[in-house]
Amino acid sequence: MIFMAESKKDKSRIRAVSAADNEIGQERFELYRAAFSWISNAIDNGYYLEAISIEESLISDRLESYLSFLKDEDFSFKTLGNLIDAFRSKESKADELLRSIVIDKVNSWRIRRNIAAHEMVKIEDGKNINWADRVKINQDVARDGLELVREIDGQVRKVRSKNALPNNRNAPEL
Repeated sequence: MIFMAESKKDKSRIRAVSAADNEIGQERFELYRAAFSWISNAIDNGYYLEAISIEESLISDRLESYLSFLKDEDFSFKTLGNLIDAFRSKESKADELLRSIVIDKVNSWRIRRNIAAHEMVKIEDGKNINWADRVKINQDVARDGLELVREIDGQVRKVRSKNALPNNRNAPEL
C-alpha cells in the first residue's frame, strides 16, 4: 500500500531537486504530464474542485522552485498565500512579468479558489446563488486555473532558459 507522509508542523519537508545523479526530473515530468491529463479529464467530466486542487499544486510547485532558486533559500511546501507574499516582498528580485502574474492573477485566482473549495454550501446574507450557478463558477475557476498554470510554467521556462548554462548543464531547476 502506498500512502503519503503526514504533514508535521514540527518537521520541515524539503522539495526534491533534480540532479544528474537522480531521477527527480523524470519523475516530476511524469507527474506533471499525469496532472495535466487529470485536470483536463476532471474539467471535461465536471469535477471542477478536483481540477482546482491539482492546479493549485502545480502553481505552488512552480513558484516554490523559482523562489528557492532566486532567493537561495528553501520555499518547500508553502501555502499559495505565503508564496504570493514572497513575490510581493520589496526584496524580491523576481522576473517582473512573473512577479506581476503572481501578484495580480495568482492572487485573484487564489481568492476564487478559496471560495470554490470552502463555500459551496455557505450562504452570504443578501446573496442567492443556487447550486447550478455555484458549479458554473467552479467551472470558470478550474478553466482559468489551467490557463494560469500554463502561463506561469511558460514564464518560468523563459526565465530558466535565460539563466541556463550551455547545454543546460548545471542549469538551475526552476
